[in-house]
Amino acid sequence: MDRFALWIQVGQSLDLDDFRERLDRAGYQAVSQVTEPGEFAVRGSIVDLFPAGTEQPIRIDLFDDEIDSLRYFDAESQLTTGQVDEVRLLPARE
Repeated sequence: MDRFALWIQVGQSLDLDDFRERLDRAGYQAVSQVTEPGEFAVRGSIVDLFPAGTEQPIRIDLFDDEIDSLRYFDAESQLTTGQVDEVRLLPARE
């Protein structure tokens, strides 16, 4: 298994500082708004992330340090397109 792959799921505890660091090490770029694979944005208790190898970004909603929901959304309109219980994130670069 790739050492930079991440598995996140609803109900899981998430240390935001550690998560940002892990994303950075996995090649993800911090931006103000995600538009393409390999990017992430943190806005308060929301983390938008465009996983490598996917067609849509995912929005991680946190309640304190727990993942409250995982929702796919359209990068242009910012509208939710679906909800999932877990996501496996591949590294943005090898």
